[in-house]
Amino acid sequence: MQEDSGNVSAKEDKKPTLYVLDSTALIAGQTDFSRKEFVTTPSVLSEVMHDESVKNIVEVAIDCGQLEVSSPSEDNIKEVEKIATLTGDKFKLSRTDIEILALALEKSKAGMDVTIISDDYSIQNLARRMGIKTVGVIHPGIRKQITWVAYCPVCGMEYGVSNLNVCAKCGVELKRRPAKR
Repeated sequence: MQEDSGNVSAKEDKKPTLYVLDSTALIAGQTDFSRKEFVTTPSVLSEVMHDESVKNIVEVAIDCGQLEVSSPSEDNIKEVEKIATLTGDKFKLSRTDIEILALALEKSKAGMDVTIISDDYSIQNLARRMGIKTVGVIHPGIRKQITWVAYCPVCGMEYGVSNLNVCAKCGVELKRRPAKR
């Protein structure tokens, strides 16, 4: 796992880290539940419980109290959706992705040191925008935060940061690219 984190001085009291897991973290099977605090959402579990080996590991971790399953509040979900709209990531995020970010935000607001374990670059981009650390499972994390703009690959119409999926002028599915700084 590759962590995107800041430096902590030796004088600071280091809080234990709470790891928020997405589906990739559970499917990859590289999570050592015996040493850390973990939390995930019910929607993540519904994505991974079809795999019998993952299901067995997850059920044991839940039964032993090493994996908490929690749903974020609607207020935190709305806050994440608002931030995702500002960065242009919203239409690339699933409801599960938004819930993972909202849960991490909620735990962070409660004073916990939170790190999201995910290979999803949109999750990593939004987490960075919210000041939440991320760790990649298989792939390295993002190198920089990006704000995305939508554009039509056919007629060239530009929409800036937008929640539109289809060009209003020609009806073609929009693409996205990093905004110019």
